[in-house]
Amino acid sequence: MAYLFDLLLLGADGGDLTIALVPLPLIACALLALTRPVAGALGGAGALLLGTAALRLVGLAPPSTPGIENLLLSETVAGGLLVAVVVWKCGRATAAATVAALVAAGLAAMVGRAPRLYLLGWREILFSLFMGLVVLIGGCVVGMALRSQGDQRMAPRARTLMRRQWPLAVALVFLLFVDLAAAVDGLGPRGLADVVYLVPLLLMLATGVCAFLGPLAPVRWTLTAAALVAASALALAPFDVLFGFVPRFPPPTSVAAAQMALVAYVVRSADRRQAASCVAALAGADLLAVITTAHYSGRGGSSVPEFVLVAAFLLVVSVATGQYFRSRDRERHQTVQVAVTGAQQAERMALARELHDVVAHHVTGIVVQAQAARLVAETYPAAAVQALAKIENSGTEALAAMRMLVDSMRGAAPAGGSGAASQATSDLEADLRALADGYGGPAVQMELDLPVALPPEAGRSVLRLVQESLTNVGKHARNAQTVQVRIETDGDELRLRVTDDAPTPEIRPTADGGGYGLVGMRERVELLGGRFTAGPGETAGWTVDARIPLRRDGT
Repeated sequence: MAYLFDLLLLGADGGDLTIALVPLPLIACALLALTRPVAGALGGAGALLLGTAALRLVGLAPPSTPGIENLLLSETVAGGLLVAVVVWKCGRATAAATVAALVAAGLAAMVGRAPRLYLLGWREILFSLFMGLVVLIGGCVVGMALRSQGDQRMAPRARTLMRRQWPLAVALVFLLFVDLAAAVDGLGPRGLADVVYLVPLLLMLATGVCAFLGPLAPVRWTLTAAALVAASALALAPFDVLFGFVPRFPPPTSVAAAQMALVAYVVRSADRRQAASCVAALAGADLLAVITTAHYSGRGGSSVPEFVLVAAFLLVVSVATGQYFRSRDRERHQTVQVAVTGAQQAERMALARELHDVVAHHVTGIVVQAQAARLVAETYPAAAVQALAKIENSGTEALAAMRMLVDSMRGAAPAGGSGAASQATSDLEADLRALADGYGGPAVQMELDLPVALPPEAGRSVLRLVQESLTNVGKHARNAQTVQVRIETDGDELRLRVTDDAPTPEIRPTADGGGYGLVGMRERVELLGGRFTAGPGETAGWTVDARIPLRRDGT
């Protein structure tokens, strides 16, 4: 499409169609970069320099196009694609060096293709640099978004942000490109006074960055965008004093789009009071900017009502979008909560029924035998001893039946698990070491600092949590090399932390057929009055963190 635009532009201006041959090698290099990124990018840099030399040799100059001065639009697009591919497929150092070579070649082409160097004014250079920066940022964002799909070294938070925000980033880059092209038409022969155009240019770029980072901290970045708008409005006063004029800026569509995204983010994520404050601050800053611009540019207040109408419409659209996603998030959360609560309740009821069916007749027999032994204890001591033996056997059978019930509910031995939890002893450290020795997955590194007196229920829960965590590693992190188990005493709490180093953590199921799952682990800890969290690690892998109180109810 860009090349077709160049052909149409050359035909409309009556230019030499020979110029249309210049971007073809660069386009070919962009296609080559899909399979050989470094060769394609360096070839593209060379193609820019050779094209510049050829144009100087034959005495031709490319027509004026919206974009970087003296570069055809197809060359600008091909350069952005080369940057995206290099950032996507190359290592950081290689990508940085290759992109630097492309930037240097672009600068050389921009200057070298000018018929006379003095004809390339500083204003054209300034706007071309901004255009180039926009193309560079856009290419880097697209490349990093593609890279985030398979880069195991990228932090999970950054990977998620790139995956979510790259469409917005591309849209903002396109709108910023349009705004810059429109701003070039407003340049006049005022010399140094045209530096005032730096104000809206910097505002466009900074507001786009705020919108891109908006999901991380919506309130902070919305207020930052409002402060930037207000500061840019107040910055016009010195130009009016120094140069006696403030030019009429075209409507910055990129700023409007970025602010709409920020409003949607803050309405979706923040509480209503904070959202209302942020939206009011942003609207107030915009109103200040339009009044200030209208005053300094000599238009008075004629444009303010039009701005208010358009801004009100865009504000309603943004708030409605944010409210829609807020309602959807709330409904999704409620649905998950209802499903989890229902699953827990159903599991409890099923367990209660099974326990009653399996154990009731054993307990009934124990009660009857104990009553008989009490009646004959004084008259027939030998019969009482026999009854006690039968009670012991019945109790053993009841315990065995309960173990069989629990084993049947857990199903087959889970991947990476062991039967250590069902063979627990009173020595928790020994049980944990045995569990690690019998684990068939990645190497287990343990750091144990256990209290001398550990409540039995806490010890059993710790052992079970470690076993279930190792089971999850065996199932969902097969590419992990090591698992770290750290247990330590923190005041009146016992802290358990299990982490693995899997490069790409998978989403762990809340519950599965092989064990309690995350829901069961959380419930076990909360029944003891503790706290439980599980999720992706800070840099890689998965982290399970549990805090179990060592004292309850003042004991």
